[in-house]
Amino acid sequence: MQRTSKLLVGVVFLFVMLLGGRAFAQGGATGAISGVVQDTSGATIADAEVQIIDISTDQVTRKVPTGSDGTFVVTLLPPGTYTLVVNKAGFAEAKSPGVEVRVTETTHITVPLKPGAVTETMEITAQITSVEVGNATTGQSITANTVRTLPLASQNFQQLLTLSAGAQSSLNNSTQLGRGDVRINVNGQREDNNNYLIEGVSATDYNVAELANTPLPNPDVVQEFKVQTSLYDASQGRNGGGNVNAILRSGSKGLHGDVYEYFRNDVLNANEYFLNAAGAPRPPVKQNIFGASFGGPVGTEKFGFFFVNYQGTRQRSALSPGTQINNPALPILPADRSAANLAATFSTPATAPTAANPGGCPAVPIAIDPVMQSLLNFKSNQFGDPNGFLFPGVGNPANAGVVVDPDTCSVSLNSAPFIISRPGKYTDDQFTTNWDREFRHGTDKVSAGQFYEQVPVLGSR
Repeated sequence: MQRTSKLLVGVVFLFVMLLGGRAFAQGGATGAISGVVQDTSGATIADAEVQIIDISTDQVTRKVPTGSDGTFVVTLLPPGTYTLVVNKAGFAEAKSPGVEVRVTETTHITVPLKPGAVTETMEITAQITSVEVGNATTGQSITANTVRTLPLASQNFQQLLTLSAGAQSSLNNSTQLGRGDVRINVNGQREDNNNYLIEGVSATDYNVAELANTPLPNPDVVQEFKVQTSLYDASQGRNGGGNVNAILRSGSKGLHGDVYEYFRNDVLNANEYFLNAAGAPRPPVKQNIFGASFGGPVGTEKFGFFFVNYQGTRQRSALSPGTQINNPALPILPADRSAANLAATFSTPATAPTAANPGGCPAVPIAIDPVMQSLLNFKSNQFGDPNGFLFPGVGNPANAGVVVDPDTCSVSLNSAPFIISRPGKYTDDQFTTNWDREFRHGTDKVSAGQFYEQVPVLGSR
């Protein structure tokens, strides 16, 4: 039986960006740049033209003039890296590359202009404020380089959420089937009090307010994500815990792609201590997470940019919860499970007198209930043996029987440990597609995307 899940991220978004605005708001899935243009004496320069160029596409994303006080604000920018180009008659063109814009944050920049010819271009090092000063929101952005390079046992980027101050989670079980259940507590609040957004669209499971059962893009698709831990505004979510906003990758000016696989196998593992002590073999743990991404312009850049990704997961684990039984003491049963032999094996023998018990212990015969005898002989292959029993045999059958304490007449059964594992199986396939195109130098933008994931119900081999 399979469960198919689809998440349509931004089916069609139309952003109408008002260039003359002075607000510092940037929306759920965007950022902003604000700044001031000055001459060499520190005086502000009015009516300078500021161009914002996306380095991934080499397209002018926005053009705005500076105000009478030399300041400018560019809102609703997709997260990424930009180049600022500033022009003003009587001054050389100033070019400041490498300006980072992060989701929900406003990057502040001071651009100096030097007197010169209009045809001159000077690459300047602008003063960029990396600390968020536009609002009191606390949180941290995790970039694509961090998401793709830090080790993730099950390729679940939620495992990186605890890199943000104030967020904590229990240690992820690296042998668990599936992507792992990451439960985040922000500033001591409950794990179901968070908000989860993908491209600014709520992806929270409103039943439990988590991402435990929600389709989740893989790290190769995530461009960056931001964990806001407190004091974010009402546009960011419905709950009072952390606000997690993930931004997905889009295409760039050139055709780029990658192929990857994350491989795990039990031949590279050591056996667990208790399994090794009991003489049990090393349980199988096998994982193959593989995929490919490809993106670029659609024909020519005037038709926009696309990005596609496929990832498949194939797992088998006998260490995942629910795949292993480890009982330290099960009664040893005789090889002959007839009613007469069971009665003889488990009847209590008499013991000789002792100083503590001068009367000794009497023999106590038992009678085997027919129903119990039938259950003990019921055949079942649930533990992998087609000729096995519902109640498995453990230890040496010759050691079956009872032990009597001659001083107290207390009775105990001879027992042995029972350890068995059956590998569970997990298969997952997911596809991500994104397309976007800007019009009128970023004044208008249309985006479309789809995320599809097909996940089977967990089962055994």
